[in-house]
Order: sequence, then structure tokens, then C-alpha cells
Amino acid sequence: MCTAQDVNCASGLRAPRRAGIGGPAGGCGTRNQTLPVAGPPPRKAPVKRILLVIMLLLVAAPALCQAPVVLKTTEFGRGSTIVLVHDFGGTRTQWLPTAKRMLSKYRVVMVDLPGHGESPMPDPFSLDAAAASLAQVVAKQKGDSTIVVGHGLGGMVALIAASKNPASMKGVVVIDGWTKNPQEIPEQMQKYFLQMLDTNYDAFLKQMFMMQGRDSTEGKTLHAYAVQVPPANIKAYLRQLLNADASGALKGLKPKLLYIGTEKHWPADKKWADLQITLGYAGAAAMESRRIGNTGPLVASQQPDSLASVLDDFAARSIASKTSPTVIMPASNVK
Repeated sequence: MCTAQDVNCASGLRAPRRAGIGGPAGGCGTRNQTLPVAGPPPRKAPVKRILLVIMLLLVAAPALCQAPVVLKTTEFGRGSTIVLVHDFGGTRTQWLPTAKRMLSKYRVVMVDLPGHGESPMPDPFSLDAAAASLAQVVAKQKGDSTIVVGHGLGGMVALIAASKNPASMKGVVVIDGWTKNPQEIPEQMQKYFLQMLDTNYDAFLKQMFMMQGRDSTEGKTLHAYAVQVPPANIKAYLRQLLNADASGALKGLKPKLLYIGTEKHWPADKKWADLQITLGYAGAAAMESRRIGNTGPLVASQQPDSLASVLDDFAARSIASKTSPTVIMPASNVK
């Protein structure tokens, strides 16, 4: 074992002289000297093990990222594809009256937005996550013969998806949709809104959807759809929409773009040039617009023939065209 004297010698210190021990008095002898016992050598880092862990993490990284939720669809017909996305608080079945009129020429895909109908809700939720899920549906179609039609919120989600996946579609149609709030909502007002949403949800939901209809009958119909959506999902969407801004998706948008306005959101005395700015489409380099009168948020069931006709015209020209238009087309009305 290692003695105190051995330690002193190893450190260069001199021990007091004691006869008969070690070597010459007052020094560190070499005879019968017990050398210090060295501790175990420092353990080398398990380099191979660390590298293996890193490699496993790199391989697993895509799986660790949340995959887009799979949206519920109803698909029928043959030909070029028309993907139909409903508005906030709605369901894919709302498209049926219009979809039936397009079956003779198109493959129709009706989609439930995330958290609506039979589609699961992403967690965490964002409009980008909703767009990624829609992009999965569109990616299954033929990009050179697909048109995506979004009503209201569905139009915003479709625009985001189109900006990130331009080769997956030839055209985008937005019905009564905006890209950002016309006016910024103060933070204090947002807090009050969210508080009301939590404390008085049922009454607030009813009031919100009643106001969207052109009359009380339409409002009740819209509300009847909305109550089928889980409250947590409604709240998650509203939190996102308070500060939503999809206008950036318009910059360099490659698919053709058509805006369809109904009487509810596009009054007969309003010019498209003014409405375009209000709704946040001023950044669109090329855009067409059409107005359908005598209808509102239930246009797919109230004016199915007119809507199907407008969609058919736009789809035929967009799919046949190899390049996007370079000028904004004048607005036209469909009575």
C-alpha cells in the first residue's frame, strides 16, 4: 500500500530523518521503497456508442416530426380532378349538390378539413398543419389536371398548400375567402374574445354563425353544421385566425387563381378592384374573379348549377393552359 512517506517523496517533499527506515536519514531511500499505486486509467469515452446513438437519432428524426393527419374524403367520377374543401364549421357533404353536377366530366374529391367531420385534428394545430394534410390529398391526384376549390377558410388552406406544392395542381379557386383580416385586432380585444369563447361558448358560437347567414334560416343551417365540430377544434381554429395572414402565399403563386364572390360578401355595387384590396389579394400577380348573385355561404346547395358552370369553365382553361395569365381578368357576374 502507499505510505505517507511515499506520497511525500513523489511530491518532492522531504520527510523528517528516522533511522532504519528507508535509506539515508533525512532523504527518500530507494531500497524496499513502495511505489505509489496508480488509480485506474481514465475511461475513454464510448465513441462508437455515441456515434451509434447519433446515427439512430438521424434516422428516426423524420418519424419524430409529426406527420400530417390523414383527411377523410369522398371520391367519385372520372376525368380531371376537382378537390372541394368546405368552410370553417362545415363538412364535405355540403358540396354534394354541386359535385353531382360535375360527375359527368370530372373526378370529384370532397374533403373534410382537419378537426371537422371525420377528419382528425392535428396536435399541435396550425393552419400550416392543415395545409400539409390537404397537400397529402392533392398529391394523390395528377398535378397537371387537378383544381383545388376552397370555400372560406378552406380557400385560405388551399392557398397555403398551393404555395408550398405548386406542381401538385393547375389552379386554385377561393370562394368568399380572405387572406388576412382587413383590420388588425388589438391584443386586448383578442384576449376578451378568447375569454368570451371559453366562458360562453354555446351562445358565442350561435351568434357567430347566425351572423354569417343572409337570414335567420341560413344562419340556423350554418350553426347546425358548426355544433357538430368539437368545441376544442373550433377554439383552436379561431385562435389561429385572429392573426392569420396567408397573403404571402400569393407571391409567385404558380397555379392559376380564381376568386368567386357571392352576394353575401360581394355586394352588387362593389367593384372587384376595391374588394381585392379589402380581402388581401392585392399581392396576386394574376387573378380572375367571378360573382354569383342571389346566394351566400350555402352557394354549393343554393346555386349548384351556376357554381358548377364557373368551376367547369375555369378548370377547362387552367388545365389546357401551359402558362399562367399575366394580367388580372375582369370580374363577371353569374346571376
